[in-house]
Amino acid sequence: MTGSGGRRVLTLLVSLVITAVFLALALSSVDFGKLAHAFASADYRLAAIAALFTFGGYVLRTARWQRFLAPTKSIPLARLFPVLVVGFALNNLLPGRPGEFARPIWLGQRENLSKTLGFATIIVERVADGIALIAFLLLALAALASLGLKLPAAAETIAALTTVLFGVALAALVFLLVREQLALALLRRVTRFLPHALAARIEEMLGSFVVGLHSLKSVRDVAAIALLSVAIWGMESVSYFLMLTAFGVLPDTPTRLVAAPFMMVLINLGVMIPAAPGGLGPFEAAAVFALSTFGVGGTAAASVALAAHAMQYLLITGLGLVFIWREGISLAQTREEVDA
Repeated sequence: MTGSGGRRVLTLLVSLVITAVFLALALSSVDFGKLAHAFASADYRLAAIAALFTFGGYVLRTARWQRFLAPTKSIPLARLFPVLVVGFALNNLLPGRPGEFARPIWLGQRENLSKTLGFATIIVERVADGIALIAFLLLALAALASLGLKLPAAAETIAALTTVLFGVALAALVFLLVREQLALALLRRVTRFLPHALAARIEEMLGSFVVGLHSLKSVRDVAAIALLSVAIWGMESVSYFLMLTAFGVLPDTPTRLVAAPFMMVLINLGVMIPAAPGGLGPFEAAAVFALSTFGVGGTAAASVALAAHAMQYLLITGLGLVFIWREGISLAQTREEVDA
């Protein structure tokens, strides 16, 4: 077995173990007879509308990515959308989140752009998502306090760690933008001990990476990115609100309005944990944990979690497979390029 093949097998085995652990946590208190009844009695018209909001969120993600790329090249939404969706679909199909690396590879091939530049825009995208999620989490925490609900200690720890993580990432990006020459000078001090060709390649990659951050130099672009980020996660919150309503969880509308964004934030933080393709396991465990704050039982919470996850997975993976077939993309070749 080759080195890359061995790493793939090990990654898959570790991800399956993590998935099994989190699924066990999420489903440990589930009454499967009641779970089946919850699925049978759900209002799938609302679930279909939730899917439309999820789809709209990915369209807005494409518009935001277009903003990130605008200082380098203006690319139509219709050309960017398949690239973005295929990236997320690959995360659903393969372990290790290879879509994060496949996206800049395919973008570079289609649009003749540096792959490092494309990857920089993915990094900025993730930081923007993190900051937006923190904002939604803080609003949800304030709303929880107004409802007289106490946040579990584990959730408080998650909130604090996430704020630190994305705060450090944002500070690093700002440093690269504001003190680009200093960053290059510091890099040269490190790379002077490396072979000349390798040092030159690393400096070239950092230069391309910084170019990928140039959308943050424009106040107008930063404002547009911030608004799009809020809109993206607002659409996702509405999707979760509709799924809660479809399954009759938390009949009080104001409480659902707070539970939906809180659930959304914890799920998206949860799926950062490496697991089986699509975040199976951490997604469900995070949703059940979030809804337990509102007194929702394990069976009801699991019904919403499983349905919401299935809806998102089938929607994005289905679209991604259509684009993969239409463009003649080889999954095996893509995986090899990502490994390289």
